[in-house]
Amino acid sequence: MYIYSVLIQHPVFKIDKTFLYLYDKDIEVFSRVLVEFNYQKDLFGLVIKKEYTDLTSEELNKKTGLELKFIQEVIDTEPIIDQKMYDFATVLAERYFYPLIGVIQTMLPGKLKPINSNSTKVQIKYEYYYELNENIKNYEGLKSNEKKLLDKFLEKKIIYKKELNQTKALENLVAKNIVIFKKQEVMRYDAKKTFEYEKYINLNTEQEEAYNTIINSSDLVYLLKGVTGSGKTEVYLKLIEYYIKQGKKCLILVPEIALTPLMISRVLSIFSKENVAILHSSLSDGAKYDEYRKIKENKVNIVIGTRSSIFAPISNLGLICIDEEHDDSYKQDSGLCYSAIDVALMLSKRDNVKVVLGSATPSISSMSKAKANKFKLVELKNRYNNVNLPTVIPVSRINNTEQFKVSSVFSLELISRIKDALRNDEQVILFVNQKGYARSYYCRECGHVFTCPTCGSPMFYHKDENKLKCHRCAIVINTPKNCPECNSHYFGYNGMGTEQVKKEFSNIFKANYLLLDADTCNTTRKIEKVLKDFEEKKANVLIGTQLVCKGHDFKDISLIGVLNADQLLSYPSFKASFNTFSILTQCIGRAGRKNGKGVAVIQTSQLDNHAIRNAFTQDYDSFYEEEIKLRKILRYPPFYNLFRLTLSCKNVSKLMLEINNLKDTLIKNENLYILGPSLVKNIGKDFECYLTIKNKNFKEIVDLIKPLIDIYKTRSDINFSFDANPLN
Repeated sequence: MYIYSVLIQHPVFKIDKTFLYLYDKDIEVFSRVLVEFNYQKDLFGLVIKKEYTDLTSEELNKKTGLELKFIQEVIDTEPIIDQKMYDFATVLAERYFYPLIGVIQTMLPGKLKPINSNSTKVQIKYEYYYELNENIKNYEGLKSNEKKLLDKFLEKKIIYKKELNQTKALENLVAKNIVIFKKQEVMRYDAKKTFEYEKYINLNTEQEEAYNTIINSSDLVYLLKGVTGSGKTEVYLKLIEYYIKQGKKCLILVPEIALTPLMISRVLSIFSKENVAILHSSLSDGAKYDEYRKIKENKVNIVIGTRSSIFAPISNLGLICIDEEHDDSYKQDSGLCYSAIDVALMLSKRDNVKVVLGSATPSISSMSKAKANKFKLVELKNRYNNVNLPTVIPVSRINNTEQFKVSSVFSLELISRIKDALRNDEQVILFVNQKGYARSYYCRECGHVFTCPTCGSPMFYHKDENKLKCHRCAIVINTPKNCPECNSHYFGYNGMGTEQVKKEFSNIFKANYLLLDADTCNTTRKIEKVLKDFEEKKANVLIGTQLVCKGHDFKDISLIGVLNADQLLSYPSFKASFNTFSILTQCIGRAGRKNGKGVAVIQTSQLDNHAIRNAFTQDYDSFYEEEIKLRKILRYPPFYNLFRLTLSCKNVSKLMLEINNLKDTLIKNENLYILGPSLVKNIGKDFECYLTIKNKNFKEIVDLIKPLIDIYKTRSDINFSFDANPLN
């Protein structure tokens, strides 16, 4: 008899501990099992510890004073994680104040997660075939139908099962060992190059200096700051080549799946695809399982992926390259609210791994650490082959009716530039920061704005579908026929999205266009197709959201149009100015990379804003100096840490009483600056509210949160969650 300590699948503080179960057979530690818990059957559990005993179940129940249940079923024949992953999960659970089972679920792909929604076990996919046994030379005594089938094998050697009928002749050939029945694993994802690149890494003098600094320095963390088009990716590739020769493995992170086709193409141009694994959310569960196993079984040297790939089970890791390190996509904002960059730094310290954070616009926090010598700053100040940056033409939207007399979307300046580019067979990227038709929908009689019933954000108007959508919560409702406040049926909308832009473009220009946003391109295959079509000039205009701004390298782009640069500034985030500067800088940098100097037309109502003004000249240093002063005055990162404490409850009155009591307790600490409580949100059957805390000392908050968790995990009426350094 064995006693097993099991973590239950639910990531809640109330049961963030192991429970004892019995089983009469030996089960590997870190394997999944099905158990009964709290009168619920078929719940997933993860075995954490085991102990053999000679006692019977009756004797154990008497000894422990408990009625120990038996494990219902064993799911895995081998562990799904190892001791090193488990130990790291315990560190992350403490760092991010999250239940241990939830951390493990986050670390694992698809069907390997110990979670009820994935109860169907993923299987290895095999392809079955028959192969001629070359060791058999004597074919005497065969019947005519057997000889006829043998002739096929003599010609082909291998015939797949799906190509053959299961006949008696085939059975006889197998029985006589003339033909052997075999199977081979089939990988469900085949990484391919979407774009063609050079097969060799040729660094210029500046790139060579950056490369040598990184491999020869004893520092572990490097901030690779390079202007758009300076060739940061070539430096990554050269570093990967170096570390593979040292017998090390490498991880490349990109912020979102839209950038994986480009990075995959760059890597496969240099390295064999047999040595590369890909991990991101667009892969099927089966494909993720195959790629994960390739990594776990040490079959690859390079892993390319998005945020969660930081948890890939890579042994002997030598290098982590994080491209576009400033991007918010590296921060998970629900469940385990981890930062992939923070996790990378933890791995760096634990395993002596070098980390390269690359960006044309490094995050304010990363740059402040570089200036404080916590990160080593490495710079690429010139574009590759010394190509000039684009000329920026600002167009003001304030009191400028002449420029917008033809269209509210396109200024006359931009219309003229687009026509010139199309006439010269050059390519154009048009950037708008919103998908859908408009950013908000309102009643023209009383001014009522339609907001998300869950989070309270304005709902986006999608005219093509006649729907209102929340882009944060994915709530979708039909466009209302009457105002709920005044019963009016006259409605208006504000702001522009990709739907409105493409409609206006079609009205003005007689030209094909391609659309790239999260609605139309929600898988890597769709993204790859749009990008490939644009590269092959099946259309010379690409309209899109932030997906069009990052990392792409098209040779014929002569014009960038930013249709409303102000939209980014209106987000309720202390990072709004930085995000505006960063995205505009990235947008401008897409033009004029190879075939001459490009032009960027920026339409804005805030020409004097420091983020927009400095983006025009790609002057990161000036922007940083202004932004860091504001951050210090307003007590934002990197000077202060931000923490969000969220309470949820089914009773809104109880929730407000609880959140205000919590604030009254916290406010006694003079080192804390407390914002909130926030507006109450309706999350399904629960109501939610949060406090935001600013504090210089991270450990002080840690010491504060631990007793709060101990208090709230005993409560059945209130749920508590925590997010360190939320995005907004």
